[in-house]
Amino acid sequence: MVVNTHCHIICRELYSDAFWEGIAAGYAKSLGVPTETVMSQMMPQTWASDASVFTQIMADAGIDKAFICHPDYGKSIVGEAKWSIEQVNKWYIDQKDLYPDKFEVVVGIDPRRGEEGIKLLEKAAEEWAVKAVKIYPPCGFYPDDPKFDAFYAKCQELGLMLQSHTAALTHPLAENKYANPMYLDRIAARFPDLKILMVHFGGGFTTWTLGAVEIMAGRANVYAEFSGHQAMAKSFPEYWLKLLRGILDTQALFGPPLKDRIMFGTDWPYLIPYFDDKDWVQYFKDIPEKAKQFGLKFTQEEINLILDENPKKIFGL
Repeated sequence: MVVNTHCHIICRELYSDAFWEGIAAGYAKSLGVPTETVMSQMMPQTWASDASVFTQIMADAGIDKAFICHPDYGKSIVGEAKWSIEQVNKWYIDQKDLYPDKFEVVVGIDPRRGEEGIKLLEKAAEEWAVKAVKIYPPCGFYPDDPKFDAFYAKCQELGLMLQSHTAALTHPLAENKYANPMYLDRIAARFPDLKILMVHFGGGFTTWTLGAVEIMAGRANVYAEFSGHQAMAKSFPEYWLKLLRGILDTQALFGPPLKDRIMFGTDWPYLIPYFDDKDWVQYFKDIPEKAKQFGLKFTQEEINLILDENPKKIFGL
């Protein structure tokens, strides 16, 4: 079994026009084409990336189950979507219900939504039976701000895993400084029964990923997943495989070793330029053989932990 612990499905109504214009402007600069060209020729395909499309991608990649998540940008500079935040998250639930054996939903709620957000947490857990909520600090907040403690306390009470973006791979108008994984340490300390997932595991580039490892070594309730590491794994395979070897070998000061708390993810469809989902799955499966050229040893059992056993255990699948 292969479990994708972090990915997306998309329709235009999930975000504001300003959000999509920012995405298009970023792509336009990279491609050297007008923003209008991106909006008219590229974005419609993105907006059609719903569950029916993604199940085909999953089948081709050999992915058995996927966690589809929503980053709540409503309180950021790009503003609210046309749909309410409840309507946005309900769209994911409706998509999951079309393929109930394939998907789990990670609702997206900005903790700055206050009481509205807490009520939506309750609805998500009690009526929609979700397992996790995602926050998106690059929208402009430090996640360890004490004013969000009531939000985290409710997550802990409801048994919802807290997932937080921890990488400098985001919207052109977002602010990456807030994504530093170190800002999750206070939450882990204050709420020891709250499972916290570091989405993107610091992004794969040295500083933040090693900081994430340090947090995991001291906090038994912190986990990580590898979506967002495609760029490093493709461009610097020797370095990245040495990093992975070190992560697998790290013993925690408190709690289970890191090898039991790391999982696979793809971030589909955003990182297709580096690896499509099929190739990223295969990259992991090939690690024991691939690593030999760099004098590194991995076992298939270690790879199975990441792809299969850990997510099943951590999420109770």
